[in-house]
Amino acid sequence: MTSPKGTECASVLAQIEAYVDGELGALQCSAIEQHCEQCERCAAIVHGLRRTIGLCQEIGRAPLPPSVSQLARDQVRRLLESSHDSPLGRKAT
Repeated sequence: MTSPKGTECASVLAQIEAYVDGELGALQCSAIEQHCEQCERCAAIVHGLRRTIGLCQEIGRAPLPPSVSQLARDQVRRLLESSHDSPLGRKAT
């Protein structure tokens, strides 16, 4: 039999993505926040998910190192050159 605490944790975990994304109403958010004040496990999961999302957003804003940018430009140039050599890549004149 599932304990009331286990049921509450399952409910929080089922809504965690919507909660972290700000898609829940104030009442639902309040219930999750109150639960997390008393449940270290769920609080740690919410904290970890927020941290992971933040790190992913930071990485998305970070500029590419010059060597990676150059490699990408070289690859695009090679792809464009090879498409001009291919019968399918030639433009009709």
